[in-house]
Amino acid sequence: MAVQVFCNVCFCEPHKPTPRFSLTSCGHVICEICLQKGKKDECLICRTPCRTLFLSKQTNPDIQSLFMGIDTLCKKYSKEITQVSEFQEKHRKHLLAYHRQKTVKLEESLKKVTQQMHQIQ
Repeated sequence: MAVQVFCNVCFCEPHKPTPRFSLTSCGHVICEICLQKGKKDECLICRTPCRTLFLSKQTNPDIQSLFMGIDTLCKKYSKEITQVSEFQEKHRKHLLAYHRQKTVKLEESLKKVTQQMHQIQ
């Protein structure tokens, strides 16, 4: 279940017509109506200087994730982590194969040199 969005000042929730909600840089959610009542660049809740960002479908996905349900986030990041892990494992295997091949060539060279040394002696 997604986090319910509500104004941290008047506690209104989205309805029709929906007031726009903003997220402050100090982490509070404030509806457009309450935001207009406050001072510019100051949080109505904690009274600290802040910036505001209107929440919408075009909002940065990192910000949107703050309002997603934990189960949805876990599925999303589990998929991403799996992709990263598989990518890294593929490259580790490729590097390991390179080093194994190089080791085999070096062992063959060492064997030839050792045989040549025994023939010389």
